[in-house]
Amino acid sequence: MSADEPTEPPPCSACRGTGRVISKLGGTEHQVECPWCDGGGRRIPGHNAQDRPHPDGGGDGPDLAA
Repeated sequence: MSADEPTEPPPCSACRGTGRVISKLGGTEHQVECPWCDGGGRRIPGHNAQDRPHPDGGGDGPDLAA
């Protein structure tokens, strides 16, 4: 492989390349799409999973001050 050929991003360390993580939000464990790789299983350069809209459409992210 030459230096100018694109390389595939490394596996996502949060989900270990599976694209899924375990969430305990709401008190019950359940699998959700990995917010760090958007379910793709590969790291997304420059992607910040904590800087995204809240899934219910309100606000700009989770309220961590509670």
